[in-house]
Parts: sequence; C-alpha cells; structure tokens
Amino acid sequence: MTDASQSRAPAVRVKSRVALSLSFLAGGCGFGAWGASLPSLSRELGLSEGQLGLVLLCFALGGIVTMLNVPRLVGRFGGWHFSALTAGLFGAMVAVVGTAQEMIGLALIAAAAGAASGALDVRMNSEAAELESHAGKPIMSSLHAMFSFGGLAAGAACGQLLRHGVTVDTCLAVSGAAVVAMAVIGARLAPARLGPREEAGSRQARERTEGTVRSGGIWLLGLLAFLGLFAEGAILDWAGIYLVRNLGAPESLGAFAFAVLAGTMAVGRAAGDFVTHAFGPGRLVRAGALLVAVSLAAVLSMNGLPLIFVALGLTGLGLANIVPLIFSAAGRLAGDANGSSMSRVMTMGYAGILVGPPFIGFVAESTSLVVSLCVVAAAAVVIAALGRPAMAR
Repeated sequence: MTDASQSRAPAVRVKSRVALSLSFLAGGCGFGAWGASLPSLSRELGLSEGQLGLVLLCFALGGIVTMLNVPRLVGRFGGWHFSALTAGLFGAMVAVVGTAQEMIGLALIAAAAGAASGALDVRMNSEAAELESHAGKPIMSSLHAMFSFGGLAAGAACGQLLRHGVTVDTCLAVSGAAVVAMAVIGARLAPARLGPREEAGSRQARERTEGTVRSGGIWLLGLLAFLGLFAEGAILDWAGIYLVRNLGAPESLGAFAFAVLAGTMAVGRAAGDFVTHAFGPGRLVRAGALLVAVSLAAVLSMNGLPLIFVALGLTGLGLANIVPLIFSAAGRLAGDANGSSMSRVMTMGYAGILVGPPFIGFVAESTSLVVSLCVVAAAAVVIAALGRPAMAR
C-alpha cells in the first residue's frame, strides 16, 4: 500500500458514503411513495384485501427474481452503476404506477417495481457492509436512517398532497422523478473503487465474526432478517390501510401513518450507531423487538387516533435498528460484501419484506386484518427471543 493510496482512502470513502446515502434515500423515497399511496390506489381500483395482496405478491416475485441474479448483473454493469441503474428504474416504475386502470396493469407495474427495488436493496446493503468494513466503524444504522428519511419525506408529501386534493398519480409521478434524480446524482458522485481497509477494522471484523459464529451462525441471522423485514414490510404497507378500512380514517391520515412510522424509524436509526456502542447489538435488537410487539398490540386494541399514532411511532422506533444490526452482523461474518454468508442473509431477509405484505393480505382476506397483524406481533416476539444470542458481542 503506497502513501498516496493511504492519503486518498478517506476521501474515497467519503465520496462512497455520500453516493451510498443517496441510494438509500432514493430507495426510501420510492418505497415511501408506494406505501403511502396504497390506500388510494386500492380504493380507486376497488381492490379487496386479497386482490391487494396479489398485487403485493407480484412486487415480491419481481424482487426475488432479480435478487437471485444480482451477483451476475453486478459483474456485467459494475457495482455503483448497477445501484444507479436499479434506483432509476425503480423511480420510473413508481412514477407510472398511478396510471394503472385495473388490477392486472397495477400487478404488472408492481412486478417491475419490485424487480428494481429488490436488486437495489440487495446491492446497496452489500456496498454498505463493504464500506463499513473499510471504515472500521459502524455505519449501517445511519445509512438505513437515510432510507427512512426518504420514506418519511415521500409519505408526508403524499399525505399533504392527497389532503389538498392532488391526485394519487400526480403524487407518484413527482416521487418517482425525485428518485430518478437522486439516482443520477449518486451515479456521478460514486468513486470507481473503495480505498484499502483499515487494519483496526479488519481485526475488529475478525473478532466479531468469531462471536457471531458462536452465537448461532448464518442461518439464525437469516431467520432473524426474514422475520425483521417481514414485520417491517407488513407494518409499513398495511398500517395505513388498517386505519382507513378498520377505523374509518380519511386516506390522508392513512398516508400520514406511513410517514409517522418512517419518521420514528429514521430517528431511531440516526441514533442507532451511538446506542449500539452504548448497549450492544444484542440488547438493542431484543428491546426493539419487544417494543414492536407491545406497541403494535396497542394499535390493534385502541380506537382513538391520537393514541394510535403515538403507538405507531413507538412501533417504528422499535423496528428502527433490528434489520441494520442483523446486516452488520452478517457483514462481519461474511468478511466482505461479496461473501456467501452476507448474500444468504440478505436473500432470506428480503424474502421477508417481499412476501410479508402479500401474506398479510391473504390472511386478512380469509380472517381479518387484525388477525393478520397479530401474526406480525408474534414475529416480533420470536425476534426478541432469538435476537440477543444471534448477534455478535
């Protein structure tokens, strides 16, 4: 390693983090617009819970297909260019989803959006794990905070626009254009490659890898990632619909429910690296999962909207750092962002966020939305029971 390469490494990592932050922000913005617009889209097309679940399943299938091919696609396009391309495609699909006139059209656009979103999520988290190992310090929670801030901004903007009579297709078009713009800027800022790893970070990674393996290994981390993203996707997609359909809230409040969840998740993730250092990842995962279970149960047992929004905020706070900490543990176990361990955990995890929302719709169709959301609370209890022993100490 030359002196010149050592001196350039911090600057390259800064550029990498800025570009990566834009990728997370773009992904969150697109996902936020999608989630906040679901109540209006389902009403305009007259979709039942089961039909909406089928649309979300198409989103899931599109994502799973591309996730399985991410390594090959990255080899063809390059990591940073691939992230920019998938973010741009995701934004384009978000921009046109409001033009669907029937369920079949909505399902096809959802499948394309899911394909772009799934590939983007896997790749940007792999890049985050690689950057974290180069930097030698935790950064995953703060990057996921950018995703949540994007969801907050899009959810709040859609809520305000819908409240003032703007059509849902206009909301989605504006959000999609913003995602495309962030993708283009991120592509221009991204460096060709990261700098050399810091030795301290490498030693820390090796030490924590041994701890993670003793705590349960890659399959347990994959299960936790599946449950964590299952809960996250289900709550973000269905909380607003629950308020509108079960409690009779206006659609603008359904959109604001997404914004509240995304906002408290963003706050929790912004403080996540500091809190992790203070209390340890195992304790934080367990405490967050218990908070999700208790606050979600409160949402389902209350009728007053002000208290329900408080409980939703606590739910988002509990969700905030569960998945970032699991991905950090997987990155330490993998040793680098291209390792098979990291890939396996991320594939299992994103299967959870992709199949969770449609699963909730199918269960709601056969029973009720309350029963299906109780399944999410049960998943949080399982995370609380298994989380601490699975995490590196």
